[in-house]
Amino acid sequence: MDMPEEKLNAFSLLLKTLRHNSKKHTCPAALQIEILLHVAVKPRTYEELANLTNTTNGTISRAVANMTPRIEDEKLVRPNVHLFDRKTKPSSRTYEVFLSKIGEDLMKQIGLV
Repeated sequence: MDMPEEKLNAFSLLLKTLRHNSKKHTCPAALQIEILLHVAVKPRTYEELANLTNTTNGTISRAVANMTPRIEDEKLVRPNVHLFDRKTKPSSRTYEVFLSKIGEDLMKQIGLV
């Protein structure tokens, strides 16, 4: 299957962005890529992501935290590139993860959104 060069370049940019977000600029985790692709389809809860990826909520939480601004020890921690936002679902304490503006732009370049 041949993929157009512009799609390959966009996907390369996506992987480079994920690598930049990871600790010590190592390779992006396959789980991060998988979560990003699931969230690109539609916003998902941690539970949905855990079921789709066959992992646990804790594992999902750590992967999402690397791509989402969050409060830790009363300080705002920002990822290098902000790909996700999360909010509490109405009438629930469950987080829903969705693409940030930057995440949407990256996924549009690849042609997935």
